[in-house]
Amino acid sequence: MAYIQKVNRKKGIIYRTYIRPAGLKPVTKSFNTKREAVQFINNIESNRSKLISYNNIKPQTKLSVVVSNYLSKEYKGSRFKDEERKLNLWVEHIGDKSIRDVVRLDISTTLSFLSSQLSNATVNRYKAAISVVFSYACREYDLPDNPVHHIRPLPENNARTRYLSDNERERLFAAVRQSNWNKLYLITLLAITTGARKGELTSLKWSDIDFDRQIAYISTTKNGEPKVLPLTGSVASELQRYNKYDDSLVFDSEVKSGQAYCFRKPWIKALKEAEIADFTFHSLRHTCASYLAMNGASLLEIADVLGHKQIQMTKRYSHLCVDHKQKLINKVMSNL
Repeated sequence: MAYIQKVNRKKGIIYRTYIRPAGLKPVTKSFNTKREAVQFINNIESNRSKLISYNNIKPQTKLSVVVSNYLSKEYKGSRFKDEERKLNLWVEHIGDKSIRDVVRLDISTTLSFLSSQLSNATVNRYKAAISVVFSYACREYDLPDNPVHHIRPLPENNARTRYLSDNERERLFAAVRQSNWNKLYLITLLAITTGARKGELTSLKWSDIDFDRQIAYISTTKNGEPKVLPLTGSVASELQRYNKYDDSLVFDSEVKSGQAYCFRKPWIKALKEAEIADFTFHSLRHTCASYLAMNGASLLEIADVLGHKQIQMTKRYSHLCVDHKQKLINKVMSNL
């Protein structure tokens, strides 16, 4: 049996829920809106295991504490700072609430706030980050349910395949060669020829490069797996110009030892000088894949170069493969 009581207080109206399960302690909880109260009752009343778990969870276990414990004890990924940044936003918004008190409305409200500032894809990454924390709470704190699982992800448009034309590439190379940062041409050339992500390139150390075999080793990628980057002769020669023969970063900071150089300003300046619009550093990765597709590489080969785990991510380049096949068919079969 469950019901909701409307209570008038000096600070405003609250809605107090009462759930009286047979054989268990009564569950009572207050909400600022009736919608939250109804949602809470619907979520917990029909499942006896949830009622049992709810009574066993300590009220003082705040979400901020669970996030902290997850990061220190559970997280095994390679992008700790990025994950911490995402979770800190959740702590800022709802970190003071007990984990058992967080409902779908809390999650939805925070996601709505993010949607006003970020793309759908980025909002979904924030959602995924907090969902993992609640899954951790289900295992370690006997939380009966993960409230994030009941919220659908936002639709994403990952079809962006902006890549450099031959003329744009020549202009960009000319601009980055003239940059105040002497390695801007090197990292641009590496990005185009290997399809590696920015983070993968900036984490490269001189000890990761085998000049004899012309390959570079990336110990951990975004997907959590190692990767080998084949290097062209021109890239290997350009790298050799700066080789320190030690364990330092290839693109090390000139100010902070052990950290990668932040080249955002010289990159933006180079794009402006080259008169290239609607283009990001990540678009160099698309450029690599597009060049491969237009020169006959299959989707599986492109996926292998980019390090995609799922071929679905690579299908954005399929139209370029079709264009190449059409030209090939017309060239070979036109006289039949």
